[in-house]
Amino acid sequence: MSRFCFLHGAFALFDASVETLVTQHVRLISLRFERSRRRSVTLHANPLILAAAIGIASAAFLVVADRQTVDTLYVHHIKKSEAPVIDGDASDSVWLSAQPFFVLTNQGGNFEGRGETKVEIRAVYDDGQIYFLFAWDDPTRSLNQLPLRKAADGWHILHDGYETGDEHAYSEDRFSVLLTKLDFILAGDRTFHAGSTPIAGEPATLSGRGLHYTTQEGVYAEVLEWKATSTATGFCDDDHFGPPVDATADQVSGKAPYHGGFAPNPGAANYSDNFESQPADGYDQPIKPRRLPKDYRAMAAAMGNIDIDPNHGESAGARWYMTEAESTPYDPGIDAGIPVGTVIPGVVIAGEYTGDRANVQCASRWAAGRWVLKVARRLDTKSSYGIPISTGTFIRVAAFDHSQIRHTRHVRPIRLQLE
Repeated sequence: MSRFCFLHGAFALFDASVETLVTQHVRLISLRFERSRRRSVTLHANPLILAAAIGIASAAFLVVADRQTVDTLYVHHIKKSEAPVIDGDASDSVWLSAQPFFVLTNQGGNFEGRGETKVEIRAVYDDGQIYFLFAWDDPTRSLNQLPLRKAADGWHILHDGYETGDEHAYSEDRFSVLLTKLDFILAGDRTFHAGSTPIAGEPATLSGRGLHYTTQEGVYAEVLEWKATSTATGFCDDDHFGPPVDATADQVSGKAPYHGGFAPNPGAANYSDNFESQPADGYDQPIKPRRLPKDYRAMAAAMGNIDIDPNHGESAGARWYMTEAESTPYDPGIDAGIPVGTVIPGVVIAGEYTGDRANVQCASRWAAGRWVLKVARRLDTKSSYGIPISTGTFIRVAAFDHSQIRHTRHVRPIRLQLE
């Protein structure tokens, strides 16, 4: 929303509380001016006092007015028979009844050096579920999540920053949605805490950028997370920000990044890395893949045009994960038959989504420089980590362009208004 639109809305919503606040500051200015006059203070000093007081009053007015101006996403009610199909096709007729909302997100990584993208949001709901359609510009279809390439001395993880939890080259595109009941005009909804060691007594963040967590026991924000490769089989991750948890042994030793209060909901996902966790200085060394393709030629064909330049997107129809059926646990004999220079996926798909982690269905499609993501979620998942969706629930969105943590963001929350 433009600054002009914000001010127009702010003045439209100017109520008694704002009027009272400004009136108090005007009275204070008048009193100070009268005292200055009575004390015969030189007139050329009064404009400075007046300007400072007006500045304070203006700032106070803008803060209060900004609190009363809310970006609203109107969610249209539909019949269950009208529910959209959760696939990558955005042509469901039901979306025509959904009023679009646009938000410019910025301060992220990549996106051709601009670090920003505009996100379009539509939403409808029936008696049990809410359905979202998200669309955003992304110049590249990035699927290559930490792929492995064979060299003369063994397999190497292609990465740039992963050792500190800040991969910004070989990372799949991602998109996240924050659900909260907390009404904060502040990016992150007070769940983000900057600095290398924001929690006393816990490990420093390897990236030095900060941690997500809430500061009150029992207070959670829900995070729906789509990943272009890892969640390509029908589900988004259902995660949360909560109070900080104790660091694990691997996190204390620096073998894994400490995440503060960010964690997946209880349950299991069906994807995993195709390598064991390493110490921060171990990712530049040869590693042993967890699994190898049974047929490396067939795997290469499934991956499409293999281009390891992270600024080049993957070809249409490509996929950069291995299934359990088409792979086998690491075997030196099979490895010996795979030529140097071969690239294999860094993600293995095996098993099923279960528990609270399986609360969110999703499907996506990329075409002509634009991602479309469709999401379905129960209005109330009954999870202790979930946020029931109703009028007054707030959302924030963030897009990642082949980056692990450098996502775009927006300051103002988006309030859901269910018809």
